[in-house]
Amino acid sequence: MSDDRATAVLFAAKGELAMREVSLREPASDECVIATHYSSISAGTEKLLFTGKLPGMPHLVYPLVPGYEAAGIVESVGPDAIGIAVGDEVFVGGSMCYTDVNAAFGGQSSRTVKKAAQLVKLHGIPLAHAPLLALAATSLHGVLRVPTVAGKRVAVVGMGAIGQFAARFLATMGCAALYEADIATDRLGRVAGCTSIDLNATSLAEAVPGGLDIVFEATGASGVIGACAKALAMGGTIVLLSYYDELQTPFVDLFIKEATLVASREWAHPDLLAARDAIADGAVRVDDLATTIIPVERYDDAYARAFGDSSTLKVVLQWA
Repeated sequence: MSDDRATAVLFAAKGELAMREVSLREPASDECVIATHYSSISAGTEKLLFTGKLPGMPHLVYPLVPGYEAAGIVESVGPDAIGIAVGDEVFVGGSMCYTDVNAAFGGQSSRTVKKAAQLVKLHGIPLAHAPLLALAATSLHGVLRVPTVAGKRVAVVGMGAIGQFAARFLATMGCAALYEADIATDRLGRVAGCTSIDLNATSLAEAVPGGLDIVFEATGASGVIGACAKALAMGGTIVLLSYYDELQTPFVDLFIKEATLVASREWAHPDLLAARDAIADGAVRVDDLATTIIPVERYDDAYARAFGDSSTLKVVLQWA
């Protein structure tokens, strides 16, 4: 393959997967070219994009290269790139680097181009685990949207990958009580220090009769917000960790509790660094979330599993 070519997974059209060769643009002087070894599939954002439910911004027009969760090895470095060397193992949070296809957000590719300042060196995190830095950082960003959780009664609702990471960070932050809740019981019991709530058997409000100070909503289903509001103490807060196509929720409990509703977007670069350090130091565990690794040649099977199998927390594609 020539220096300006790569192989990428594409969303060729709404609901249509493909894989083909694509063209890379010329790197700028402060950019690097990275050979992807692993990338992971977002069962939230990528699924919305695949089904045509994300806003129609110019770079979200089919055909496009999805993905913002990749890790690989630097193969070339521009003359003005600082802090990165050939051979470094790095996290790549997507790349707008193609000349013949749109990027949204461009990470599902065998090679990418990225500014050196936007790369994150892994500090010993295994390459196969490193793509999960994106969700770890997004979860941490959401957790930090409230001033403090210390001494608070806190719950995480929806124990997919985002919820798993949120609970793992919260477990290090001195909550008075920490709960995890889901209807998928095989997602429960993975976070030390959490009290598990099976939402098939009881509601969040019934399980925590004293009321919660903070609920982190990580299901992506706006209909769950009303149940979170019922479980709040007066003046409580709901943090929305997911992306929602639209918000539809009863207002009465939000009104009665004078609740605060907080939206949280994706990570900022400092969140990536903080998440990297927490994982590298062993404070936050990731190995049990990155167990489903599928060769990229089986991309169709991988996406079917990521989008349709709730028992799989994260699907990782192996490129090299």
